Amino acid sequence: MTQNINTTSPSGKSEPPPQPVRAGKLAKSTKAQKNLYEPFIMPMFLWRLIRFVVRIIVAIIFDVHVGGRQNVPETGQLILASNHLSWIDVPLIPAFLKRRVVYMAKEEAFKARGGWIVRFFGAFPVKRGEADRQSLRAAEEQLKAGRILCIFPEGTRSKIHKLGQAHAGMGMIALRSDARVLPVAIYGSENVFKKFRPRITIIFGEPMILTPKGKKITREDIDQSTEQVMHRISSMLPPEYRGVYAEKLAATEATIEDATTE
Repeated sequence: MTQNINTTSPSGKSEPPPQPVRAGKLAKSTKAQKNLYEPFIMPMFLWRLIRFVVRIIVAIIFDVHVGGRQNVPETGQLILASNHLSWIDVPLIPAFLKRRVVYMAKEEAFKARGGWIVRFFGAFPVKRGEADRQSLRAAEEQLKAGRILCIFPEGTRSKIHKLGQAHAGMGMIALRSDARVLPVAIYGSENVFKKFRPRITIIFGEPMILTPKGKKITREDIDQSTEQVMHRISSMLPPEYRGVYAEKLAATEATIEDATTE
């Protein structure tokens, strides 16, 4: 015999029995969310294919000149630190590397409609304007795995097409991971889609080894390491691109010149 079971509320009114939870809904609710701090590592064959296609497109649309590729180590952990003038810098720089790269990208990019594309190309999020410990740990883990981590120390594209003040995150990651830093200078990319076949120059500098003064890493060590890298990038750029580092670089060069003439 089938029995109808009704529940009664404290007010005395009859209420329908609770509906069973469907398995599909339960599965969706319990399904683990993707960890965005674990970047997608593209298979090497796919990376090479995409790089090949990108370089063909680049050769047709732009006039790209690349220098210093021999400075890029073939193995080992490496931080690629570059100035940032245009969105095209992101795919353009690794297109001339043999190795795959992973990126730190602003958190907002993952929430946008094309966020999956950002993740597909090996990026993980960083919260700008605050100390994002989770992002720092993710960066260190990628470096420990022997990968290349691409960072734009300024944190955003330069709207005035000049170097802006760098954030300290890059220096902190370099000191904590003992990874070498490869300074990269790119210019001309701000003219993409504004001029016909704009000339773009990419220069890969010599790797830098950053070390703290004492046994413990201090805030001063982090700031000085960041400044060292930015000065190197500045020296690889034409004077009109050096921005806030123009005077600092000129003062450093003057000090060196005075020391050599004494």
